[in-house]
Amino acid sequence: MDLSSIRGEMKDIDWKAIDAKKKSSESFKQKEYSGGGNNMEYKSTGGYGGGGYKKPSNFTGNRGGSFNRSSSASRVEEKETVFWITEENYLDHAEKVIKELQAESAMITTSQIRNILANISDIFNVVQRAKHSGDLPSEVRSKIRELTMHCYYAAGREDKVKKFFLQSSLFMNLKGILEASSEANKEMPETLRNVGEKERFLLLHKYMESLVAFQRFYGGKDS
Repeated sequence: MDLSSIRGEMKDIDWKAIDAKKKSSESFKQKEYSGGGNNMEYKSTGGYGGGGYKKPSNFTGNRGGSFNRSSSASRVEEKETVFWITEENYLDHAEKVIKELQAESAMITTSQIRNILANISDIFNVVQRAKHSGDLPSEVRSKIRELTMHCYYAAGREDKVKKFFLQSSLFMNLKGILEASSEANKEMPETLRNVGEKERFLLLHKYMESLVAFQRFYGGKDS
């Protein structure tokens, strides 16, 4: 290739005309957007060799909008049913909970629900022998906290066990035994708040026994 001839040809090029054409082309591309923000559309543009290229009209850009990207659905957070057990309502509510679980095919097994009762009964035997009503000894209160922790752990391992705890409101009533004056338990009935920790625990135990009885009555299975 003769470099001198190429240099001679380059002298004859109208660089100003090329720059003007380039600016005109860039200006034209800016006008191709029909609108802005979320309604931004791309129209057909000339591609290499004049073939043309058309982007979808429903494309949503970053300017004022966002890309419509599919994402995995976030898991819906399950919340505990708000229900405070009392001497008057615990039996009916226990039956209601078990019937709901049965209807949703979410019944826990007999061994699972009896294990929960057994853990509560271990403390019940100590609480029942307490001579005085009112607040429980510190060592018993510590065991109740440990029991609550173990219940959360069991619920985290098995979905049906978790659903049982949430629908039966056992978590809130367990914690309510020792935290009646807590701001989180401000909706606790006054009659339940005014009785002592011992009475609240004994009531919880009766509620748990009722849940076990109705689970068995409505066809609870061991597997």
